[in-house]
Amino acid sequence: MPVSRHLPQRFLSALSRPLAALLLAFGLGAVTPVVAADAADSTMAIYEEVRFVDHLADLPADLAWMQKHDKPMMLFFHASYCGYCQKIDDEFLIPMRLDPDYQGRLIIRRVQIDSDDRFIGVDGKWKEPAAFADELDVRGVPYVLFFSPDGERIGEITGAAPAFYNHYLDRNVDRAERCAKDMSPAECREFIDQPGLQ
Repeated sequence: MPVSRHLPQRFLSALSRPLAALLLAFGLGAVTPVVAADAADSTMAIYEEVRFVDHLADLPADLAWMQKHDKPMMLFFHASYCGYCQKIDDEFLIPMRLDPDYQGRLIIRRVQIDSDDRFIGVDGKWKEPAAFADELDVRGVPYVLFFSPDGERIGEITGAAPAFYNHYLDRNVDRAERCAKDMSPAECREFIDQPGLQ
């Protein structure tokens, strides 16, 4: 029996309802992770419109908040091609982001050096991530820098040593927090000859 090239309207109508439901379900499924991520982000601390963890977007605003509250900044330099960066992110930075013990002590900013996303620099001009990394002598990723509220470098973690990374993070966050309040100890001046955020 030959198959008709045109389906009856009644069949199309009956078929369109399940198809529409299926498309709606797939559409909602595609949106759900974004909504879930936003819901998870909503539990993350926001201090007067400044997120605890975020991509670097507006350096002058971050510095103004840091100076007002005597809080340091941690900058995490990473790249899309860097497996070690992803490991540091998954095993240390994401748990740190969700840990209330870190919230309120500093702000964390991420810079993807191979991204086209620009941000506002200290001078109010747009900056490219790779050029910014060069200015700060970042020669590889993952690379973590700590800055005082005045933009002075006060700590760094180079490379990835997963067995000791928690120790390095804790030590540097503690030092950055102390130095944010008083830059006079020698440990706070250790990186004074290296480029800062100015």
